[in-house]
Amino acid sequence: MASNPPQALRVTFGYQGSQVRVLGSERVAMLVPAPAGDPPVAGQTGYWLAVRDATGRVVYHQPLQDPLQTSVEVFAPDPRQPITRMPNPVREGRFTAIVPDSADAEVVELYGPADLAHPDEPSQELVRADVARLRRMKPP
Repeated sequence: MASNPPQALRVTFGYQGSQVRVLGSERVAMLVPAPAGDPPVAGQTGYWLAVRDATGRVVYHQPLQDPLQTSVEVFAPDPRQPITRMPNPVREGRFTAIVPDSADAEVVELYGPADLAHPDEPSQELVRADVARLRRMKPP
């Protein structure tokens, strides 16, 4: 008996400054990355995705490494000089994330600092999308 492969949603986000929106979504047959550590808690900093069920319980979470590209690597003209990080002057772009498309998934939330100038402030919800809506969307 053949089993169905695991399903996931590849969600594309667009951002301008700290304003984030969902641009599209695509259903894909793949495994999602395993959650890393415990779910985030109130007052935590950084970026992460959370998938919640109908009761609001986190059923999946994944940390994200600077998805809004607040800084960029800068190479000095002299190759002997170290690579440094500088604030990114361009504050718009896109990124994708993979979340499970499971029966209990109701909502996908992206958390991060509300003010990019203060990344050490507690993270807030930047965007929320219903999984049912994501399933109906097309890729951007």
